Amino acid sequence: MTLIAIDAGHGMDTAGKRTPAFEDGTIMKENEFNEATAWYLSEALKRNGFATILVAPEKNDTSLQTRVQRANDAKADAYISIHANAYGNGWNSANGIESWIYDKSDANTLHLAEEIEKEVVAMTKRKDRGVKRSSDLYVLRYTKMMAVLVECGFLTNLEEATLLRSQKYRKDCAEGICKGICDYYGIIYTAEATQQTDCCPKRYEAVQQLPYGKEVIHMLIDNGWLQGDEKGNLDLTLDMVRIFMVLDRAGVFEEKQQKTISAKEKKNGKRKKKA
Repeated sequence: MTLIAIDAGHGMDTAGKRTPAFEDGTIMKENEFNEATAWYLSEALKRNGFATILVAPEKNDTSLQTRVQRANDAKADAYISIHANAYGNGWNSANGIESWIYDKSDANTLHLAEEIEKEVVAMTKRKDRGVKRSSDLYVLRYTKMMAVLVECGFLTNLEEATLLRSQKYRKDCAEGICKGICDYYGIIYTAEATQQTDCCPKRYEAVQQLPYGKEVIHMLIDNGWLQGDEKGNLDLTLDMVRIFMVLDRAGVFEEKQQKTISAKEKKNGKRKKKA
């Protein structure tokens, strides 16, 4: 079975990898897009008969060396690194999709990158910036298999940043990459089955099943603010996860933690006085 290594670029704490502030004051970190899209890609590839390995499943910024080593050790047939692009620090007009390969890559790698670029552009209907070559991108240079880095839109373009936040666009990017890989290997692409209607959204029973927001959910569980049923099933929808993420960014949970700590300190103080 063909094995595809999937790299969700950067980590949640990588400095500078984020959008400028949106009108409501919120921002999106690049890894939010990368992680969700990597998960969707893994599911799409498995649906189409591929095996997958996620080389950076941790929330921290896994080193490039570790990502590459995991793919090399697994003897993956291809390596796909998912990213969102940026130009400067503020909002601007730079936009579109582009794919990168190592400048000494062979014709097979170029062919794979061209198929991926073509299908992602077709799925997203964004500008085609083409396939480019680099001599210094670590994950392209030191992997021992075909490697393609896909930039799925600009964090610094308001229209594309808004798209990068949406689950539909993340799925479109993942399905486009999957179609490109299928095209390269001569496999007939199988689309996702018809989705459930909005009245019955998909529910997630465990943290590891979530495409994003795992860190926030772990924090809620650790503090005893979120509990599953008697079997431990969380029964979360993505709308619920997004609300928790917004509350976390707004500092609501940090404030709650401080109040909890203060209350415990006061309680302990009273006990000491009685003693």
